Order: sequence, then C-alpha cells, then structure tokens
Amino acid sequence: MRNTAELVEDRADIESTQVDKYMTRKEVAERCRVPLSTFDSLRRQARVPFPDAHVGKHMLWRTSTIEAFLDSGGTHGLR
Repeated sequence: MRNTAELVEDRADIESTQVDKYMTRKEVAERCRVPLSTFDSLRRQARVPFPDAHVGKHMLWRTSTIEAFLDSGGTHGLR
C-alpha cells in the first residue's frame, strides 16, 4: 500500500499537468511580445486565435491555445 506522501505527490503531478490558465488580452499581448493595440488589430483581422471563453465583455484565451499559436509560427504561420 502507498503512503500518504506518495499519493499527495501523484495528485500534485496530475493537477499541474491539467491546469490550463486563462489569459486576458493584455496577458496574451505580453506573451506574444506585441503592444496591446497591435494585438487588438491582429484580433480584429482574425490573425490570432479566437477567444476560448468570454466573461461578460472580457475575452479569455487558454495558455495552451496561445502556446500552440506561437509554436506554429504565430502570425507568420498564417501565410
């Protein structure tokens, strides 16, 4: 039988891999290393991924969505 410390470590490992934080426009712009105004322009041109969620008027993106977008080349991958 496993001890409590092993079970707690396993649970922490599982939770850390499942956490996919939501990011605001400002956080996404910072992660993409562009000014917020540039990010908004790219968003209006549909050159960045659509938001994963909306809370009221606020748009939110999952960290994994933005990481995948950047890994694929960002806006350069859209050509």
